[in-house]
Amino acid sequence: MAPLTYLISTSWPEAVTFMLVFGRAGGLMVSAPFWGSRVVPLVVRVWITVLLAVATYPLVRTVSLADDITILSVFFSLAGEILLGTVLGWFAQLMFSAMRLAGQEIELKSGLGLIQLVDPHEGSQSGLFSTFFEVIAGLLFFALNGHHLLVQALWSSYKVFPLAGGKFPARLLAGLISSAGEVFAIALKVSAPVLIGLLLSDIILGIISRAIPQMNVFMVAQPLQFGLALLLLFLAIPAFVWFFMRHLPLMIGVPGGVG
Repeated sequence: MAPLTYLISTSWPEAVTFMLVFGRAGGLMVSAPFWGSRVVPLVVRVWITVLLAVATYPLVRTVSLADDITILSVFFSLAGEILLGTVLGWFAQLMFSAMRLAGQEIELKSGLGLIQLVDPHEGSQSGLFSTFFEVIAGLLFFALNGHHLLVQALWSSYKVFPLAGGKFPARLLAGLISSAGEVFAIALKVSAPVLIGLLLSDIILGIISRAIPQMNVFMVAQPLQFGLALLLLFLAIPAFVWFFMRHLPLMIGVPGGVG
């Protein structure tokens, strides 16, 4: 046995365990809502990751290292833990992606798709309604203690996926595929009240244009749809809040139900 291999397997199991715990917490912090955005400084994210690792480490069983362990195998295990933590944060990010997609669908139907705002979270531009939905999602995330749910999901993940486990990639892949498809379904459900109202307005305007050919419907349609979209949006906000409150714990709790 090589001296370094012997040193790792006999003297460093606690250090390797803490490094793996830190990797999973770091992956979660990179992809988590708000904490993974560019608004939060890198130093703050690193310190929060360290605090999460220190708080979680006493609750995790020390990894039993094989006699033939190598530095390469430790790095592969660390990469797997970072990937798992990233997936945990992505599950929570799915709700935010669905809300942004719902805003984009409303923008396209109401004719406001060309209006773009600077999005500091993504470092790019986003639409008016997309930004509005994302702000609502962020406020609800902290109002519902979503950051506490993330920490709880991180702790629960050690029961489902032990440190340095070798069976989690396929199970996580199945969970990712099934949950990623939920983004489009959630976006359609969120935007449905406004989209249905705008569709009915199109039908009514079409009937009016056939009944009164002298009327220039195109001059009326754009401001009417914009005003109707705003009215329907504000009327449907309580439904959006209820929908987000119901689905956020389910989305964050997906990793626990993959197995």
